[in-house]
Amino acid sequence: MNFQNMEYFLTAAEEHSITRAAEKLQISQQALSNTIARMESELGCRLFERRQGLELTYGGKKYRDACIRMLDIQNQTVRLLDDIDNNVRGELRIGISYTRGQAILPLVLPAFVEKYPLVELSVIEDSTEALENRLEHGDIDVLIGFVPFMFEGADWRELMQERLYLVIPRSLLTENYKTEEEIRAVLARFAEQHDLGIFRSFPFVLLKKGDRIRSIADTAFAGSGFQPFIKLETRNTQTAVALAAEGIGITICPELFLNSNYIASGLSESYIRERVEICPLFEESESDRIAVAWNKNRYISHVAQDFIDLCTERLRS
Repeated sequence: MNFQNMEYFLTAAEEHSITRAAEKLQISQQALSNTIARMESELGCRLFERRQGLELTYGGKKYRDACIRMLDIQNQTVRLLDDIDNNVRGELRIGISYTRGQAILPLVLPAFVEKYPLVELSVIEDSTEALENRLEHGDIDVLIGFVPFMFEGADWRELMQERLYLVIPRSLLTENYKTEEEIRAVLARFAEQHDLGIFRSFPFVLLKKGDRIRSIADTAFAGSGFQPFIKLETRNTQTAVALAAEGIGITICPELFLNSNYIASGLSESYIRERVEICPLFEESESDRIAVAWNKNRYISHVAQDFIDLCTERLRS
């Protein structure tokens, strides 16, 4: 049994189809069928039920779990040996929350790529919850996200503190208040009280449930004693801010999106900023913390360690 055969078997199990798996692996269907047949013969166990599609047998499910563990050990061993030989090739898999990558990665990756031009990079964008699961199972090497991490095996370095802001469409303010003086008074009251109930009659554009910012928002709404009218949900913070600029609803935006040259809402002279009012959601002391995390129970390559050091150096400053 070899590692390539295990990868072929896992692809077939994932795709539930010889045809799709062969296309993904870029081999012939006959070659894949022959490989799986040989594996079943060597193991003395049928791995798949062949009906309308491929379905794993009980033995196939157990073998799948074993293959995942063996390939994981093999991958970690390859990284260890690469480091022993000072090999600057390899890969780095970076997990980062949706859209945050466009503000953070341009500050870090150019210097990293200059040092490691032959390292293959992968950026996986997902919710913090999903990324923590990937970190736990070794599907990513490092994770940039919010502290604290729920995964017990995570170790991290704090990179920055970040406040959340309410982004309020000017068009909604002018619809709800008669004069500029009234608008200024309402905004001043919110800046002093941080009570979302002041805007209970306004529609909101929020991130989908499962996102850390959405969880914070839901807690804030509950603390203000009302359930907001959610006009629209999205997974993309920049989309939410752009829609707020067009009057769809109030949204909640991290500070990073208001101070980045790589994001439209981060430019003070942008079209978006001209059409919204921006207020801190909480007191200054209630800032979120962003950190880079790794799995302390797994081998950390020199490449991953250097990336962690670079993030610490660039983002803390």
